[in-house]
Amino acid sequence: MRVKNVAVALLLCSGTVFANEPPPGLQSLDQTTAYAIGNRAAAGGLEAALLQAEASAPDSPLLAALLNILGDQHRGRQRYADAAGAYQRALEIFQRTMGAQHRNVASVSLTLAALFNTQYRYAEAEPHYVRALTIFEQALNPDHAYVTTIVDDLAAIYRAQNRRADLEQIYVRSLAIAETKLGPEHPRVVALTTALSGQYQVQGRFAAAERLARRVLAAAEKVMGPRHSDTGLALSQLASVYQGQARFAEAEPLYQRALSILEQELSPDHPALGAMLNAFAASYEAQGRNAEAEALLSRLSEIRTLGIRRQAGAGPLVIHQRRR
Repeated sequence: MRVKNVAVALLLCSGTVFANEPPPGLQSLDQTTAYAIGNRAAAGGLEAALLQAEASAPDSPLLAALLNILGDQHRGRQRYADAAGAYQRALEIFQRTMGAQHRNVASVSLTLAALFNTQYRYAEAEPHYVRALTIFEQALNPDHAYVTTIVDDLAAIYRAQNRRADLEQIYVRSLAIAETKLGPEHPRVVALTTALSGQYQVQGRFAAAERLARRVLAAAEKVMGPRHSDTGLALSQLASVYQGQARFAEAEPLYQRALSILEQELSPDHPALGAMLNAFAASYEAQGRNAEAEALLSRLSEIRTLGIRRQAGAGPLVIHQRRR
């Protein structure tokens, strides 16, 4: 029985891989993503629809769809406990009616995880992120927005709690999957390799950090060319690995080349250029080359002043890569 007076567009995967097909009152919108609510109902219409669904279809994906709309409304009003309750009910219904590995389960889990994450309730967010990631990694490509969001959010949770082993594990696992499915030079693979290299550097595992940083640099030079900003950033990262080991003679030419590229390819107030100048100056300071460090810090001060002036202008600060 269809619920009247409420336009509901629920994205349900209707492929034969899943045992349960969407009921006729629901519309499949997109086979590449998992779950989305389309036209929101007005508050009164939603309440009536929920009452009717509770009476006629109390354990159906249709009720789960309406509960998700309700959860969205509660979240928009910052009624987070009510939102979590609605989403949790929707999740349980999807699990019972469509199976624990269905992409709708993953999507509602992701919504719950994000809700808890925004409240810094990491212990409650983590299992929902992990469940969503496990399902989406099987159903979607590693560079899909759902997958990348979960990996990045989990990494942020582990970093906030200083859980270095878990942070390393999520990067290693995601990198292995992405490299297998996308190839070693894909942008997502390069991004994960960069993140893992940085994590090894923080741990003082410089040999592993250098190996990955060199891989990133080789990929950037091959795919983007020797003068692209990605190559400049990769040079800066490798220089930073050397700097961490006091290998200043090896770091300096990499920083100099990176600076030459980034000054040409990025706008003068780009934060990546500022970060590179700060790191390069720190390298000079560590060697007692204070005059050279001061010259770089002076340029960094000019970049920050320019950014502040632009932010105080008529429009927002726009950071962009130069186009030639």
